[in-house]
Amino acid sequence: MTDQLEMLRDALRGRYDPVREVGRGGMATVYLAQDVKHNRPVAVKVLRPDLAASIAVTRFLKEIEIAAQLNHPHIVPLLDSGDVNGVLHFVMPFVEGHSVRGLLNGEDLITLATALAITQEAADALTYAHRKGLVHRDIKPENILLSEGHAVVADFGIAKAISTAGGNKLTQTGFAIGTVGYMSPEQAAGRNDLDERTDVFSLASVFYEMMVGEAPGMWVTDEAMKYRRFVDALPPHRERLDRLPAAVEQVLVKAMSMHRKDRHATPNDFAAALEQAVRHKPVYDEDQARDVIRYAAEQQVEHPTEEGALSLATIQRIGAEVGLSPDRVRDAGQALARPPVIPRKGIFGAPSKIDLERTLNGELRVEEFEALLEEVRAATGEVGRINETLGKSLSWNSLSFQNSFEGTGRLIHVMVKPKDGKTRIRITENGGVQAVFLAFGTVIGGGVLGVIIGEAIGTISGAELLGSARFLALAALFGATWGGLYVGARALFRGFIKRRVRILSELLDRLSDHVTATAPPP
Repeated sequence: MTDQLEMLRDALRGRYDPVREVGRGGMATVYLAQDVKHNRPVAVKVLRPDLAASIAVTRFLKEIEIAAQLNHPHIVPLLDSGDVNGVLHFVMPFVEGHSVRGLLNGEDLITLATALAITQEAADALTYAHRKGLVHRDIKPENILLSEGHAVVADFGIAKAISTAGGNKLTQTGFAIGTVGYMSPEQAAGRNDLDERTDVFSLASVFYEMMVGEAPGMWVTDEAMKYRRFVDALPPHRERLDRLPAAVEQVLVKAMSMHRKDRHATPNDFAAALEQAVRHKPVYDEDQARDVIRYAAEQQVEHPTEEGALSLATIQRIGAEVGLSPDRVRDAGQALARPPVIPRKGIFGAPSKIDLERTLNGELRVEEFEALLEEVRAATGEVGRINETLGKSLSWNSLSFQNSFEGTGRLIHVMVKPKDGKTRIRITENGGVQAVFLAFGTVIGGGVLGVIIGEAIGTISGAELLGSARFLALAALFGATWGGLYVGARALFRGFIKRRVRILSELLDRLSDHVTATAPPP
């Protein structure tokens, strides 16, 4: 490095006095130097030798002159450029402070207000340059500097000058203009007809990183555009995104669209949309939104063709007001649209076992199991027993056999299994003991009661029934009595099963609501 510094000093002797290297980028090495003539610190950026050898130097310097005409408070001005003994360089004021990258590398998270202020000032600089016909093409955290509390954009025109001066020769070397992670799709594809919307994409990517802590690392799909949400965001990213106002994420999705026609027209338009999103006051608060969603879903289930019913898209937009993802809204509607059905088969025309199941989008965190247990215990009135599940799923069984008829012999099992981006909930209850008691009681009780009634009738009437006549009379009474008891037992058991289905369905709804509210979407 000492030899390189000495070579640079020899090349720039009498004009600039390089002091030390202060940074390296994909296109140039940056040196702190002293402007000998004006006695001021400057940043001298020297193009990589292999890059300099791949471009037409005269054309590059001609293109640089365009950038030198820019005059804006949030643009680092270009002071000088040249080619001295093969050292192709350009000179800018040395900005005291650090870049957005320095903020990102700090210990504290960047606040939404700070990120918005930086973005607004950078956007104003970019929009000004665009009006002058100059697209930056390399917006990234390193090129947004911070000086005296304000953002200034560096390296204006450099990427364009290199691209223009390099031509086909540069393309053949495989050198990419721009920075991976911030390049727009059209720039990554090598298109030459780039416009201001490529800078919109890059600036939105920088804002995303300021909020999430990492670059997006993904393209915005058509599905994301449909839902106005980063549906493919990694779980750590989703956790940070969910802390933002929902409208902010919607603006980012638009600005980072795969198709530039769908993006904001200018960086200032993007910044203005962000500011409005930050200040946005939802039409509905969270409780109201959930009520509207539930009501609308119920109406669609009951009256699916009724004119004027809210569409699913409308319900999803209402949910977005308070940050409810479209997937979660859809799951809530589907859950309401599929109420549990009681099979008509089984003892007394009803099942002896209740089995309710639901699968939801979003993989519930293990830390939420305790909250689900509290819901189960509150609904059943007992602590129960947790089975060994290796920490991957929740399995709970009831233990007590209560004295009341409704609780006699009940065994409830609750299973919650998060896996592959989904959470499966299953609740079962065995009501077989009640059915057996009722059946046994009906048979024995019908016979005994029939005999008692027969004897009572014979005694009261004073008549003595002998032989076959007596047998036929008792059989008729037994049949009638047993039939009446069976009808009563059937109604009692069916009512019991319906009541249990309702109670357990309410528990399933409560557990589903908790999963929907807390599980990160897939």
